[in-house]
Amino acid sequence: MCSVGEKRVWEDNSVRNVRKKCVLRTSDKQNDQSLKLDSFLQRTPHEIILKILEHLCHEDMKSLVLANKRIRWTLLPYFFEKVKIGWEELLDTWQDCGALTVPISDAQLIEKLRITTACSKNEWTFPFERLFSHDAAESRMSNLRSLQLTTSGSTSFFKYCNTADKLKELKVAAQKKSSIFSMCHVRCLPSLRHLELADFHIETFDEDSTVCPLLTSLQLENCTWCFPFNLESFGKDKVTSLRLTYSDSFVASERFRKFLSDPGFTRLQELCITNNERNLKLTLSVQVITLIKKITTLKVLKLVGNVYNETLNQFTQHDLANCIHCANSRDVKVLYSSFARDSS
Repeated sequence: MCSVGEKRVWEDNSVRNVRKKCVLRTSDKQNDQSLKLDSFLQRTPHEIILKILEHLCHEDMKSLVLANKRIRWTLLPYFFEKVKIGWEELLDTWQDCGALTVPISDAQLIEKLRITTACSKNEWTFPFERLFSHDAAESRMSNLRSLQLTTSGSTSFFKYCNTADKLKELKVAAQKKSSIFSMCHVRCLPSLRHLELADFHIETFDEDSTVCPLLTSLQLENCTWCFPFNLESFGKDKVTSLRLTYSDSFVASERFRKFLSDPGFTRLQELCITNNERNLKLTLSVQVITLIKKITTLKVLKLVGNVYNETLNQFTQHDLANCIHCANSRDVKVLYSSFARDSS
């Protein structure tokens, strides 16, 4: 017979062995799952991976990158695609390195940079063109194509920048509402394809085909303008996608309705109008048909938010829970979603 002490030692060893086997099985299972995920990522097209990652928050993406070395190397280009940095940190890194970069070892992976702070002094003195320089001695972010920032005032400081021919996407928000924007300010961006503006007052300017000749996508949020300006001045023969989002009374102004009743874009394929002002209903009666008839190239028309149209209300609801209507008119797909329609 074994002693009580020997029995306890035997039981302790048995428990340890069981735990060790469980850990090994769990580890093997995790490694197997990681290998499957890595194999999936290697075989999946880039565009599909982008769509999948759109559903992950930054923290989930970070956890995924840290989970496995092979997965990390596969996902690093996606993880560092978008980076944010404040003015102070950007300038400090520039001073320390001698070249514009951010404090990560793989700066060449960055495609989109967001400057999180606003500073009038830096806006007027910073050489933005060097961010997009082809010279590695000036910028280590060799694949940078997009810039997002909040300005302390107007965008006129861009006029004094040298040409930045690598910049394809610019997103600018005004810290002070109704700050001035004009296309002549961004003449230094000949390769610009996508422009987003928020809370600016658009200064009247005439269309100039030599300014941003490749611009095809325009997005305005709470931006205003005065007569005689019209949106077609951004490029009536080149803009193919236009998104207009409002959460103030300008959406009901005569200037805005002038565009709805007499659009002049000749190549526009997608138009999205969003009204987020709950207390101000945007009623579109004949304007929808007008938009479809006058913009002959239109393929998709989206109406979102506090928008009302008597005719579209009669169409079959494809998604009753989200109040989404879908109709086709003259080969134009009309997507109609109103959060306020059924609450009134």
